[in-house]
Amino acid sequence: MAFKSYSWCIGTTSFRVSQLNYKIERQLQLLKKFWEENPDVSWKNNNEVQSKYYYFMKENQFLIGDANRPDKDAREKTSGLVDIGLLTKDRKLTEVGNKIESLLGNERSKDNIFYIDEDSYQYLLQFLKLQINTNGLKIKPFISLLYMLEKLDYLTYDEFTYLLPLCKNKYDVKKMVDTIRTNRMGVDLDTIITTRIYDMDNYLSALEEFRKDYPVNEKTFEMIGMNRKSANYEHTYLPVYNELVNLVFHLRHNSFDDRIESYNKLYDYCKNISGNAKSHWNEYLFMGYKPKTFDEEFDKKFKQLEISEVKNIIDFKRVFFEREHIIKWKVNLKEYFDLNKRYFSLTDIIKFEDEKIELDLLPKYYFKDIIDDLLNEELLEDDEYYNLFHSLVPINKISNKYTTNIEKVVNEINKDLNTNLTVNSINTYLEDEKIKQFNNLIDEKFRDDDLIRILDLIKNRQDSEVFEYVTDNADVPTIFEYILGIAWYRISNKGGNILKFMNLSLDADLLPKTHAGGGMADIVYEYKENTYPKHNLLIEATLSESTGQRNMEMEPVSRHLGENISKTNNKNDYALFIAPNLEERLILDFRNMKSRYYPKSNGEYINGLKIIPIDTDILKKIISERRSYNELYNLFDKAYKSQIPDPEWFEKEILQNI
Repeated sequence: MAFKSYSWCIGTTSFRVSQLNYKIERQLQLLKKFWEENPDVSWKNNNEVQSKYYYFMKENQFLIGDANRPDKDAREKTSGLVDIGLLTKDRKLTEVGNKIESLLGNERSKDNIFYIDEDSYQYLLQFLKLQINTNGLKIKPFISLLYMLEKLDYLTYDEFTYLLPLCKNKYDVKKMVDTIRTNRMGVDLDTIITTRIYDMDNYLSALEEFRKDYPVNEKTFEMIGMNRKSANYEHTYLPVYNELVNLVFHLRHNSFDDRIESYNKLYDYCKNISGNAKSHWNEYLFMGYKPKTFDEEFDKKFKQLEISEVKNIIDFKRVFFEREHIIKWKVNLKEYFDLNKRYFSLTDIIKFEDEKIELDLLPKYYFKDIIDDLLNEELLEDDEYYNLFHSLVPINKISNKYTTNIEKVVNEINKDLNTNLTVNSINTYLEDEKIKQFNNLIDEKFRDDDLIRILDLIKNRQDSEVFEYVTDNADVPTIFEYILGIAWYRISNKGGNILKFMNLSLDADLLPKTHAGGGMADIVYEYKENTYPKHNLLIEATLSESTGQRNMEMEPVSRHLGENISKTNNKNDYALFIAPNLEERLILDFRNMKSRYYPKSNGEYINGLKIIPIDTDILKKIISERRSYNELYNLFDKAYKSQIPDPEWFEKEILQNI
């Protein structure tokens, strides 16, 4: 009756994984440096070295606080990278880990068959290799997900959360596809989970013991609970069980007035159940009612619960046992959902939107004809697997089922969508589709009022609300740049290729991701000749304030603009600097760039740089009044050419005119 694994997940629930791209990349950077500084030590079974790495992370501002067990914390923060093959078990960078680390700070090309960023492609290759062959699990998790998405077109969040991870082998995956089809016609998740519970001999043995005719006590729940952390957590179920027995068998036919005291006791006993299981028990037993709202209508509903309608103690024990473990499984699987979603999202081929999970267009057709063969392939032996998992290999070396010839895939797309795409034009088509998807996202999620509200949240550093509305896979500075890009796209009447203009990495749902590298201008908007000349507009953003703003932003903003003009040879290019609050000295410094020379790489000079500073309150006014870019260009140009003295310039030319 010992616990046995009934599901899988990627990573560990002990390590929070928001901003996963950044945290992976930063860990790779830190570990590379750590081993360079500590070349002759070993990680394995070495608490001292593991603790040393914990404090190394702390010195490098990767974490804050003080862990009770630094060695354990260091293991937890790196275990996910071991799971996806970027580190060995000794926490040394693999070939794949070194490859991803080498991409940091560089422009990420899309020179691969899926036209995704190079780091995303490397993650995709890792997940295509990934297999779990331990504790009764014998499965390729990502291949299983691809199989389900191909066969079912999509998965709901509940199906992804509660059903996919229950598949322990390829046979389970095929059966689960049929089960999900049936479930969509009316079978509920609890029934499916109950069936899986009874597929395991340890649960059958536990139920058999529980149903025997002997007094139920704390030891009983220690036995049937199979708690991996501590058997003591199971003791809280005894008073819940006893009070339910009282309600179902001793007070069954009594009036509501006689039963109310028992309901109140039951409610109090449920408060002691640990973790998220408590809310599930409350939902099941009390259906949203609280002690103050218990009434005869609640009493009627309670009597209609399955556990209330049983006729004997044997059936009662069965229903209680099922409910306890259904809840435990669902709580556990819910915790795994976030991990699996974030790790699989690293591939950038899976869309998680509108409570539905789908494959992007190109991968959908790429895997369509080979997914059965991929699922049926046998798992590799351990040595062969780890050699492949840790090595940089092309996709067709992972399996001979994969191809680098995209022509067949394009032909399948043409057949289904009635298009006339070629290998050379597919990338443009995909880009156009992404822009359509992005426009839909903007219209639904980032309307003018939404942008203004988010700008206020960012200014007031209400970070948790920003993460909740936009994404928590990016830090607030990256989200700020993303929101500015969307705002300016609206201001520019959605002209041009916004996905090209924003120098940000976006996931498959077109939400921003934070990376450990950087170095480019935030947004470079390209304008064709109109009522204004052809030019590039660089939009630079910062959340820094006071003296830090001047120290951090003066050099990079002028450098980015100077380099851009050197590249385009267009003196009409200019920069817009946006911050929640502007430091006066920075305004004056940017204004003074008008009369300074900036050196080009060929020995020539740029005569003056045009940098216009505005704060987010000005931007909010522009958005709310729906000012057009044509109008703004003229206002910015007039302000730049103004002869008003510097101390008065910002107020009279910017604040009063915009």
